[in-house]
Amino acid sequence: MNTQGKDHGSKSHLDAYRKLRPGDLDAAIRASAGLGDVPLEWVYPTPGKTGAPEPKGVNFLKGRPDVRALWKEFWPQRGNQQRWDGVAKCGDTWLLMEAKANHPEFCTPPCGAKAEGGRKQIEKVLNQTKKVLGVHVHFTWLGSYYQYANRLAVLYFLAEKARPPVDARLVFIYFCGDRFPDGRPCPASRPEWQPLIEARRLTLGLPGRHPLSDRIHEVFLEVLRHSDK
Repeated sequence: MNTQGKDHGSKSHLDAYRKLRPGDLDAAIRASAGLGDVPLEWVYPTPGKTGAPEPKGVNFLKGRPDVRALWKEFWPQRGNQQRWDGVAKCGDTWLLMEAKANHPEFCTPPCGAKAEGGRKQIEKVLNQTKKVLGVHVHFTWLGSYYQYANRLAVLYFLAEKARPPVDARLVFIYFCGDRFPDGRPCPASRPEWQPLIEARRLTLGLPGRHPLSDRIHEVFLEVLRHSDK
């Protein structure tokens, strides 16, 4: 996530939906992921538990110590782990969420890992993921959109490396109409988000369809204004 405020930023808007419009949020996620009417069980964020840390890596899999142990071999444990903006379960399906509200945070910084911090292992994992998804190895996944790339690596790990596999989906929540005091560009609608999403796909060399496409979902939500709260 990027700089947050009381009434702006993806964290603020996700928290607002969880507190004030949880049914609308859950319905939008279920509709995007094709999950029917099965209720969502949220692990994070949970209204009333302020200050709780974001789930990292695969540490939400409390009942799968085998997968958590395998993850430690798969992804470097030094430095920053993937931090999820939201985690929920729908039946047996895990929903791993990233929320965005403005253009700069959508692009995300490049990988900051050093050689001694596991950069070579990260490159190895990303190259494995590229191969499975049909991406040419010469497309770099360590620059802009690195966050999206390493989320794909988590999904690849859960679907292809864990045995038995973990049923997981990536859910990207795009808030429309945010307003930052510093004037940073914020898409106001789904059509304004789409060119950014397509630019990311092309930059990463992702085909229009790949083996994990059916496990990746997009949700577009209007930010809640004061009149909605």
